[in-house]
Amino acid sequence: MAKAEVKLPVEIAGFDFHSKLGYVALKAFFRICQDWNTTVDEQMKLLNVGLIELEKLRQLPPNPLKREQLIRIRCFVLVYRHVVGKYSSIPRANREVRAPQRGQPFFGKSPLHLMLNGGVIGIATACKAITGEVPEVEGLMKKAS
Repeated sequence: MAKAEVKLPVEIAGFDFHSKLGYVALKAFFRICQDWNTTVDEQMKLLNVGLIELEKLRQLPPNPLKREQLIRIRCFVLVYRHVVGKYSSIPRANREVRAPQRGQPFFGKSPLHLMLNGGVIGIATACKAITGEVPEVEGLMKKAS
């Protein structure tokens, strides 16, 4: 079986590996934020950045992301994929991620609330509770480091 070649957008084709990784991760992150109607404040909390840094992350050329930011985005993407796949609808997934959940680790709070207020541990915990897994980042980080 022939391996399909991935075509990158022309504007990033010349970037190094770290910048390409950051570009793809941020593109996914901001698309999910748009689908889930997150506010700028929520986006800043999810990435653990200030407003100026958030605006810099939206622009090209992308800067390499910190390890913690990659982990945050990876967990966020896993939650998105799982919830959208489960409910087969972005609006329904949006409602579900914002609805209070019973039991551990939510205790009457929404998954998004845990991700926003729990830091990287909260995002990983919500990811584990919703998807049943925490992403493997070691292989990714060896390439990116």
